[in-house]
Amino acid sequence: MTGCGKSALIVEDDDNERNVLSLMLEDEGYRVHQVSEESPALEEMKRRRFDVVVSAHHMPQINGLRLILLVRLLWPSMPTILLVNDDTNLSEVAAQGRPYGLLRKPYAFSELLALMTNVIRLTREHRSRRSSSVLLSP
Repeated sequence: MTGCGKSALIVEDDDNERNVLSLMLEDEGYRVHQVSEESPALEEMKRRRFDVVVSAHHMPQINGLRLILLVRLLWPSMPTILLVNDDTNLSEVAAQGRPYGLLRKPYAFSELLALMTNVIRLTREHRSRRSSSVLLSP
């Protein structure tokens, strides 16, 4: 189980996609919270700490990139993954929102798991280096 003890916030407007992804992540040991819109996502993030936020890009009520930008402003070290459609210009999205990870739909679940594992690990390593350098400085 790759997600043992880790928590994930899933932001996806499609009920079926959100529920299937949540169930699959729970099977991998993640504690999953799921929402379909930006406001509930931000409220969930104010209430609890997540190891990773996974958001769809194209949603009727919001743009996932806008959510990623808000998350990066409010919680700069929060790992974020943006799920984009085939017609999305990845370099444009990366330049605008700088999510920690981008994944094109449709994707293999194993790809998402690997990406989640990597962004969580890299973020923890970065936090650890940053806090140890603060402790060592005079």
